[in-house]
Amino acid sequence: MKAVFIHAVVLLNAFLFFTLSGFAEPVHFVLALARSTTTPAEETFTYAIPKQLGYFQEENINPSLLFTDGSTAALQAVASGSADIAYASSANIAAAVDKGVPLKAFAGITVRWPYFIGVPKGSTIKSIADLKGKRVGVISLASASYADLRANLKIAGLKENDVTIVPVGAGARAAAALNAKDIDAVDSYSDSFTVMRQNGVEFDLLQRPEEMNRLFSVTMVTSQKIFDDKPHELSAFARAAYKGMIYTKLYPDSALKLAFKEFPELGGSDNPTGQDAKNTAEAMAIALADSTPADKPDPASWGKWLDIPDERWQAVLSFAHQTGSTERLLHVKDVWNNSLMPEIYNFDIKAIVKKD
Repeated sequence: MKAVFIHAVVLLNAFLFFTLSGFAEPVHFVLALARSTTTPAEETFTYAIPKQLGYFQEENINPSLLFTDGSTAALQAVASGSADIAYASSANIAAAVDKGVPLKAFAGITVRWPYFIGVPKGSTIKSIADLKGKRVGVISLASASYADLRANLKIAGLKENDVTIVPVGAGARAAAALNAKDIDAVDSYSDSFTVMRQNGVEFDLLQRPEEMNRLFSVTMVTSQKIFDDKPHELSAFARAAYKGMIYTKLYPDSALKLAFKEFPELGGSDNPTGQDAKNTAEAMAIALADSTPADKPDPASWGKWLDIPDERWQAVLSFAHQTGSTERLLHVKDVWNNSLMPEIYNFDIKAIVKKD
C-alpha cells in the first residue's frame, strides 16, 4: 500500500512538473479580424510575426484567424462564440455595448483614427458637404468606414440618404471601383489608401472634423465571460502581439520576410526584392504607424503606449453618442478595462532581438 502511495505521489509530481514547465495543452484563441482578406496591416505585426517568432508558443497560446466583413461582424463573432478575441473599431465596440452586447475592450492596437474620405485628384468635391448627391464607397456596411462616413455626414449637416453608399471593399478593390467611376469618393483607412495609390489612384483627403483627431480605432476586445475566465491567457496573447509590433519596428526587413512566410498570399511573397514586395512593406509601415507613437522612433521610449487613457476613451464615447452611434452616453468602464496592462507589459524590450 505504501509503495502504491509513493508511486502515486511520484506521478503527481511528474504531472505538475510537466504542466508547470510549459507542457500544458496550448490555449486556442480564435481571433476575428475586421476584414475579409489578408492585408499588410495589424494581422502581420500582431499575428504573423509573433507566430513565426514563436512568441505565441512561448506564451502557450495557439491562435487562429477568422476573417469577417468589418468591425460589426467581428464583434458579432465574439458575441456568438465563434471567436474569442476581435480586432474592432472603438466606436463599433461602443455601439455594440450600447445595444447590450456583453463585450470588454482590454488592450489597444491603434493610437490614431485611421479613417479618411478620399476623392480622386481633380475632383470637384472639396469638402464633406460637397458629398451631397454623390456615390461614396465604404469597405462594407459592417465596417468602421461606414460608421466613419455616417459620423462625417452628420457633423457636416447631411443625412445618410443625402449620399449613395456603395460597399466596395478596401485597397485594390476600392481602387478598381474608383477607376471604373462606380463611386465619386471613398471612406477607408490609411494603409488602404496606400494600396489604392499603388494601384494608380491619386487622392486628395477631405479635411475631417477636428474632434476626430482625438479618436483611435482598432482595439482588442473579448466577451465579458472570457475576460473574467481567462485574464492571464488574454494578457499572454496581447503581450506576444505587442512584442510583434516592436520587432516589426526594429527589424522591418526581417518582419517582412516573416509576414510572407505566414501569409504567402501577400503581394510580393514570390519575389521579395520586387515592386510588389516593396508595396507590401510600405503598407505595413503605414499601418504600424497608426499603432505606435509618432514622435518616438525608439520602442524603448514608448512606455505603455497602448494603455489608452480614459480621456481618449471618453472622447470616443462622446463622439459615438453625438453622431448617433450610441443612444446613451456610455461611461469608460462600460467598454474598457485596462487591469491586464501590467501583466501585458511584463516583458523586456531588450530581449527582442533579430532572428533570421
